[in-house]
Amino acid sequence: MIKSNKERIHKMELFCHSGRRLCRNKKPVANNTTFAYRIAFLLLVLLYFIAGCSSAPVKKQPGPEEYYKEAMEEMKGGWIFGPDYEQVRETLNMIIDNYPYSTYAPLAQLRIADTYYKEGRYLESAEAYDHFAKMYPNDKNIPYAVFMEGKSFMKNQETWLTKNIPYDTDLTGINNAYDEFRYIVNNYPSSEYVADAKKYVVQCEKTLAEHDMYIADFYIDRGHYEAAINRLMDIYEKYPKSGLGDLALHKLATVYKTINSADEYNKTIELLKKAYPDSKYNR
Repeated sequence: MIKSNKERIHKMELFCHSGRRLCRNKKPVANNTTFAYRIAFLLLVLLYFIAGCSSAPVKKQPGPEEYYKEAMEEMKGGWIFGPDYEQVRETLNMIIDNYPYSTYAPLAQLRIADTYYKEGRYLESAEAYDHFAKMYPNDKNIPYAVFMEGKSFMKNQETWLTKNIPYDTDLTGINNAYDEFRYIVNNYPSSEYVADAKKYVVQCEKTLAEHDMYIADFYIDRGHYEAAINRLMDIYEKYPKSGLGDLALHKLATVYKTINSADEYNKTIELLKKAYPDSKYNR
């Protein structure tokens, strides 16, 4: 009886030891299964987001024509407030930056110059029109750009109150305008702008001649006759459309008489009679 108990105890110990070995060698099946489920779930979520991104609509960038139409609508302004020219320029620059070789790029550059002119920023408009002419020298709108550049220079010289151009001041802008208008007359005689350009040529010549006459009188009053002679001759030779040529020759003859230059006096009188036979200064 004692022996049999000892045998049973020994067998139970062997069984427990073998069980522990089995437990130690057994793989954690449940943990591996959970990890696999997690990986599968993450993959499904990732595929969902990838599919969502690929199917999301991509916003199409407007083309040059759409940008141009938008800018022209913005140029009209609203019912109460005028156009936001800064916004118009921003829209037009989208064409120049994104579609520089499109047919709308030159138009955008030209309309940018127009916005500066409409704002009264005449020096900037003159620069913008000049930039257009240099960028697109063969464009069909060159006569318009040159004409508007000339107008910009003239507008910049006008006084705010009278809208006239004072002759007793620096006339660099008028000289520039004069060059632009003559360029149209000489190079685009069939242009729709040539008639107005001719009128502006006369206006510029009159202003420049009055300026030189003002300076010539200043020299005469101070006895600087040589300087006065040069100014008076410039009026006659450079500005034939000013309407001051006969007066310039009359004053020139008077100066020669004052300095006792008989030969030059007689030549000037003859020139006055020949160039302006109907002038009141011939009497």
